Amino acid sequence: MRTLEHRRHSRRDPSGVRLNAEGRTLARTIGRTLPKFDRVVTSPKLRAIETAEAMGFTVDATEPALGEMPEDAGVPIEQYRPQSFEDFSRLVRASRAMGEFARHQAALWRRELEKVSDGGALLLISHSGIVEAGAVAALPRIARAWGPPLGYLEGVRLTWDGARWVSGDVRRVP
Repeated sequence: MRTLEHRRHSRRDPSGVRLNAEGRTLARTIGRTLPKFDRVVTSPKLRAIETAEAMGFTVDATEPALGEMPEDAGVPIEQYRPQSFEDFSRLVRASRAMGEFARHQAALWRRELEKVSDGGALLLISHSGIVEAGAVAALPRIARAWGPPLGYLEGVRLTWDGARWVSGDVRRVP
């Protein structure tokens, strides 16, 4: 079994690309509560890298696919702002582009987990929407019940048995 923890980056100013002071403090606080990870991969965006570092982890690699949502979700824009994991699940089923994106994310997560030894753990840091889309592709029946989209530094923890995703849960920030 291998464990994946995938978190959204920490707080930043609305127009900023870097974490703000509150975001750095939040990342340090959450980082102290997490276990050791065998591998840490982030989006190449500065706020994701800074989040991992503020959490106390060394970034082993950046992955561009963790930093970009599709330009066209294939649905009207008013339906593109999901308010829950269930909404992400509907969007992934309704839009070919989002379905492909979500499946690509889940496949990327598996490939990154293959770089971790059995019993090991992987930390991914990316962005809002990316975590939720991949989670509903990986565990569609379970993830759609996880409530609202992720806030800053919230995420999901999934377990991979070498052949399939077997369990998962959402990680909320108190």
